[in-house]
Amino acid sequence: MGLVKKKAAPPAPPADSGVARDPLAALEDADAAVRRDAAHGLGHSPPPGAEAALAQRLQAEGDAGVREAILTALARIATPAAAAVLVPFLDREDAALRNAALESLQQMPAEIAAPALLPLLDHGDADLRIFAVQGLGILAHPDRADWLARVMERDGDVNVGLAAVEALAEAGSPEALSSLETLARRFPDDAFVAFAVDAARSSFRGR
Repeated sequence: MGLVKKKAAPPAPPADSGVARDPLAALEDADAAVRRDAAHGLGHSPPPGAEAALAQRLQAEGDAGVREAILTALARIATPAAAAVLVPFLDREDAALRNAALESLQQMPAEIAAPALLPLLDHGDADLRIFAVQGLGILAHPDRADWLARVMERDGDVNVGLAAVEALAEAGSPEALSSLETLARRFPDDAFVAFAVDAARSSFRGR
């Protein structure tokens, strides 16, 4: 009887064959293009845990394109979990990453981003409070003017107060005008405060 040849196993499909891959696993691929595509996919169809996986990859990611894809994905997912995982990046030494994380938060609906940013108004680091003011100031939220007013009336760091003045002027919230006067009284000898408050007053008069 002749020998029966054993059938060879089918070859593994090439990477670009269209066979679906687990996008969470693909986030850790050695190829930056694969990681970028995985982030894009997760932004459009996020499985449970996508927010944490994207944030974990962002912590170590060195490729600018992948970083951008991750931040875009988190902004698109726009869940409370997505907002929460972005907040720690506001405390990173990498200024570009800090600013990009803040922009991603600002792209989310106000009712999602605001709860993540509000606790930072009481943070011990003035820089983080400034980031919170900048983030909240651009959100289209009915309580935005109240938040900025609270900062101008209570925060002990003049730079945080100035950030609130700038955000207030850009937001066009004259209902907080009395808080500008409070800030001016709290820092009567600071020329920058006087200038910023006067500029904000003028911007409201010109609207």
